[in-house]
Amino acid sequence: MSADSAPEATTPHAGDAPAATPGVPQIAALASFGVLVGLLAGLAASLFIRVQAELTTLLWTDLPDALGYSTAPAWLVVAILVTGALIVYAALRLPGNGGHSPLRGLGVDIGPREIISVVIAALGTLAFGAVLGPEAPLMAIGSACGALAFRDPTKPARTVMMLAGSMAAIGAIFGNPLITAILLLEIAVLAGSRMANPAVLLTSLASLAAGYALQVGIADWSGLGAAELSIPGLPPYPSVQAVDVVVAIPLAIVAAAVAMGTRLAGLRVQRNAERRPLVTILAAAVTVALTALAVAEITDGGLDLVLFSGQDAMGQYLALTSAGTAVVVLAGKFIAYSVSLGSGFRGGPIFPAVAIGAILGTLASLLVDGTSVSALAATAIAASVAAVLRLPFVATMLAVLITSSAGGATTVTAVIGTIVGLLARLQAETKREGLAVATPPA
Repeated sequence: MSADSAPEATTPHAGDAPAATPGVPQIAALASFGVLVGLLAGLAASLFIRVQAELTTLLWTDLPDALGYSTAPAWLVVAILVTGALIVYAALRLPGNGGHSPLRGLGVDIGPREIISVVIAALGTLAFGAVLGPEAPLMAIGSACGALAFRDPTKPARTVMMLAGSMAAIGAIFGNPLITAILLLEIAVLAGSRMANPAVLLTSLASLAAGYALQVGIADWSGLGAAELSIPGLPPYPSVQAVDVVVAIPLAIVAAAVAMGTRLAGLRVQRNAERRPLVTILAAAVTVALTALAVAEITDGGLDLVLFSGQDAMGQYLALTSAGTAVVVLAGKFIAYSVSLGSGFRGGPIFPAVAIGAILGTLASLLVDGTSVSALAATAIAASVAAVLRLPFVATMLAVLITSSAGGATTVTAVIGTIVGLLARLQAETKREGLAVATPPA
């Protein structure tokens, strides 16, 4: 049975948490276990990130170079993505079915038995160029690490450890632990009061801190290397400008609409995938490849303007100087992200949504004289993520951190984007079936 068709009981939720808050000794014991889980999850997440990076370099740099090309030729781009699709299709046949569809958001219910299929599907997606992010497989890896601490699925502490491991693992890609802490709080709020208690929160925080310590280092050890979300060199934005506030509202509406449009398109692709899974994922792979090649040819840019999650191309998006080029890149990213969402590829929805927001913010700044790309990028990123995840504080924090090199004033426009983006999503949920699918199950 696939992750998409799994019964609701397989997803950890508020009812799995302890019925009453444990005493201080029990909480301290759980937190101590959380440290161990955080170390294990942090190591596993870092290993996954390293393997993904090495495999990506092998496929997209070393292989073309060995074949005598400076960049991957068209036939190789198609071949790499089709190969990735076949790997993912094979992983979907294994126990665990590759994990959740990205249309279901983020989950923390993957155990040791399912994690092999999740890792294989994620590598076949992320390293081979499909447009999804690493956050979902990282959370799955952390969840599986947490499940190792308490193998008995009837024990409430097992759910706590799975959540704690997920927080430690996703911290490896978010970098700043504040984002992960806010994600934890929003998950707890959505799950209800039985998850929002000291036993869950303190254990998860201990796990997060342990995982983050591995990234930044301890004493003389420099660590595994923390991810950096902030884009350096953005135009300074020391104070809020009225023109940016005026533009921010319609921009946020557009960004939310585009982000929700990718989801609706992905749902249509998913219906085809349910009937013809192999044909659909192969067609999606070819579509992503041809779209990336077309955008690269039109813009004279790199394939990574479209391929991959967009996390490493953020600087390129925010440095675009032509509105026409921005429109072409946006169209390409929209198509590739949409088909990747619903065709069977496995990964997270966050970073492609961030990329779409960055492109839209840049486009708006090019179209309206006197506006700041830093402020409008923060607006559109926040609106896009809020519309995709329905997590307002995570959306705001991501947008602020990505644009933090410009100054703290981008917080204001990020909040505007979050509010408008989430309101647009809530309004759309009352009208369109499919947009109301729950995000992060917890």
